[in-house]
Amino acid sequence: MREPSTEKPEALNSLISATLQFQTRNNRARTRDLRALATPGFKQVFDLTPALLHYNHPSLPGYQADPSTPHGLLFYDQWLERAETAASGPWTRTVVSDPVVECLVLIGSSGSVGHTAQSDLDYWVCYRPSRLNGRSLALFREKLLALSQWAMDEHETEANFYPIDLSVLAQGRLETHNEERDGEVAPMLLVEELYRTILYVAGRIPLWCVWPTGRPEKEYRAAAVKLAPLDWTGQPPFYVDLGFPSKPRPQEYLASAMWLTCKSEDNPFKGLLKIMPILEAVETNFASPLLCDIVKEKILLNTDPDIPVDPYIITVDRVIDFVSRKLSRQQLNLVEEAAVLKVLGRAQSSRPLPDLNGNDPKSRVLAKWIREWHWPEEKLIHLYNYDRWSNREQLNQGQELLKLLFSCYMIIANTLMTHFPGQVDAQNEVLAPMAARMLGRLGGTEATVELLPSHIIRQNLSSEMYFRKDHEIWSVFHRPQDGRKGGDFLLDKNIIYQTSRAAKACAWLVSNQLYGPSQKVPLLESPEARVTETQLTEYLAGLAELFPPIKFHTLNPQTIWQTHAQGPVSVTFNFEEPETERLIRTMDVIYRTGWGEMRHQFRDVSALKTEADKIFELSQLLSEACGVMSADSLVFLPGDQPQMSRAFTNLLAALNILLRGAGQSVSKSLIDL
Repeated sequence: MREPSTEKPEALNSLISATLQFQTRNNRARTRDLRALATPGFKQVFDLTPALLHYNHPSLPGYQADPSTPHGLLFYDQWLERAETAASGPWTRTVVSDPVVECLVLIGSSGSVGHTAQSDLDYWVCYRPSRLNGRSLALFREKLLALSQWAMDEHETEANFYPIDLSVLAQGRLETHNEERDGEVAPMLLVEELYRTILYVAGRIPLWCVWPTGRPEKEYRAAAVKLAPLDWTGQPPFYVDLGFPSKPRPQEYLASAMWLTCKSEDNPFKGLLKIMPILEAVETNFASPLLCDIVKEKILLNTDPDIPVDPYIITVDRVIDFVSRKLSRQQLNLVEEAAVLKVLGRAQSSRPLPDLNGNDPKSRVLAKWIREWHWPEEKLIHLYNYDRWSNREQLNQGQELLKLLFSCYMIIANTLMTHFPGQVDAQNEVLAPMAARMLGRLGGTEATVELLPSHIIRQNLSSEMYFRKDHEIWSVFHRPQDGRKGGDFLLDKNIIYQTSRAAKACAWLVSNQLYGPSQKVPLLESPEARVTETQLTEYLAGLAELFPPIKFHTLNPQTIWQTHAQGPVSVTFNFEEPETERLIRTMDVIYRTGWGEMRHQFRDVSALKTEADKIFELSQLLSEACGVMSADSLVFLPGDQPQMSRAFTNLLAALNILLRGAGQSVSKSLIDL
């Protein structure tokens, strides 16, 4: 039973009221910064979203023809009064009875120096289950999807609307309905991120934001019953309960670290900065304070109403302090660069370099960091020109970021498994696809067809790719988008991949989605190449059809950890041998493992005397090295090698005999992350 409080309600209400004033002032300043940093399209979506959620009118985006479509935003009139760009139109005079949206807030970089031209709007649209369920919830989701589509189509702005069930959130859980499953695997860490980065937009005010610092959770729970009830009638309560940011369980830290390592392919700079607080929490045995508590304390101590407390700056400063004490100088340099690149954004050289003497948020923080980190200004200029870096420099940095991320994950995982052996599981049903995704990215065997470190690098690569072979090495060149013509792009810095076999180079292009059916990858003049451009084009097309982009959440949970070939296995004979050769000399094999990693195996059997010996050797390669379980999975990609069709038939027969003789007992391995 809860002990009775000796504090008078008036004293608590006074503290809440004072905290509200500071939070309101900071929220107003951050909203001002959001609009100053935003693109015109981003600003338009932000300005209109509350009105578009409040109304369902034929003249408005997001309109749903079904008259029973839920809509409406609590305290909409108050939002309209303080909105810098007030929505207008005949629909604004429509009265919305019984609005369904209890609270509308933003989570993420909005209103911080972390906001860039690539940033999105991540809204939490909070509702009571008693107001939305079954068909009404389905209709509401359709409206939210329509608003997302409108934002992208009309304003080139990514706006995500996450419907949040308040009853589930109050229990410390989150439900997701797409591939973004971080809320399910680490709800408390997501709640902490919400409160750390929250930007209040409209509706009821989150109670925790105005809750006095240093107060225990049990007092918050008791106050929430009175000040922010879930169910209510009549006048809406002023506050809403979005949960209390409790210290997460060990499993959540493991899950979140895995999630961030996977998602870093979207933005490795952000992923690296977000995994470091988790590493700090685990290494301090969870004694370090939550960042959201630190941000709130800073807001209450802030004496300058014109300069808001920026959660991104606080996070980076905390991360830099931790890394400087625990990791190497080289790793610290990577983290510092990640922080600056996140502030600058991509394609930054198309905009002016922030004036280090300026008074805008980005200029102030960059000047602060350069001073504290003892950077020469030339280093900032170099990062500012990131989109002009050579392909090789971007790839090298990306690989270093990926290695550091994975190293952090392994420290987190090993520490948690050592100290909480019965509480953490890296391979449960929810985490298994993420673990598979990590393996698919990191590879680690000679046969692995490597993936690019991030989507950012892939997006920076144009469609102009070229093959060339020199000194037994195949290179894939990329022509930079700088207008240069002719062959002056054939420099080492423009090589994006190298390998010893053309088949593996083709598999790399397909696996990294750098090749499309209508695309050509020309073969530059290469006297050593014994394969034609036509053969390369046909082979690329065949691989692209056999190995489409993989969706990790659809992997078979029964075979997800199998090292042997899953699905089709591409077999090609004599791919780059003399055209006149009619005897088997080589075989290239492309296949995928259970976790989706693409692999390449190669065998040269030209030294064997008979074709029977060669076939037997190659069938053993398929069975042992590739782990092929059935000859039915083999697919022959002949190119223009019709003379090898008989060899393929013989290979199928030999493999069937080998598998029957071995009792189909191919070893299975469990990959333990």
